[in-house]
Amino acid sequence: MSKKLRSLIPNLVTLTGLCFGLSSIRFALEGDYNLAVICILFAAVCDGLDGMLARYLKSESELGVQLDSLSDFLSFGIAPGFLVYLAIFEQASGLGAFAALIYIIFSCLRLALFNVLQEKSKTENIEVSFFTGIPTPAGAILILLPLTHSFIGLDWINSNLNFVAGYIILISGMLVSKIPTFSIKSREPIIKSRLAFLIVFSAVALSLINFPWQTLNLFAIMYVLSIPFSVSAWLKSRSIS
Repeated sequence: MSKKLRSLIPNLVTLTGLCFGLSSIRFALEGDYNLAVICILFAAVCDGLDGMLARYLKSESELGVQLDSLSDFLSFGIAPGFLVYLAIFEQASGLGAFAALIYIIFSCLRLALFNVLQEKSKTENIEVSFFTGIPTPAGAILILLPLTHSFIGLDWINSNLNFVAGYIILISGMLVSKIPTFSIKSREPIIKSRLAFLIVFSAVALSLINFPWQTLNLFAIMYVLSIPFSVSAWLKSRSIS
């Protein structure tokens, strides 16, 4: 495979994720909030695949890095912020609109800070094993949880709009916080066995197809519970170094 083709494939996956992000905004405008959330989930899958493909094909490039950040801002910053505003806060007070705006702005700041950290890691030739703050795909999924609760019949958000707004502002703050969280973009794959990877992938795919909102909530809870372990691992790595 030629070098040009190898570099093109990850960028095409990134652009596919961008298309899903744009489609999410479209479906949100049309009032189809289920499809809007699903598009964000597909964008998250593309966000994970493009980096994996770039590393596997040895086709990482500056264009790919910048394209990935721009796509992430739209798919995991603008799209979910716009979606929660339309689906939850459009007919409510200004606090919800403020929360959605804060989330979008902090997503932009988080991606800018991430790019700076990536450039620093390249010049100092160090591998980034931890994110600083929660990444934007995780932030997008977390702020969408109240909306997904309504999809499974847990309609509590309409009577707790201020709580939902505060929750979104909290997640927004975690995007730009100093909390170390596990990075999935390290060189070494998390699951090294191909058979184990296929089993886990199949189980996750089946769960998302049959029980999408319950599975999404379960993954979100697991991610939040992993944060204390990431902090502990970060502190341990600092003491060793």
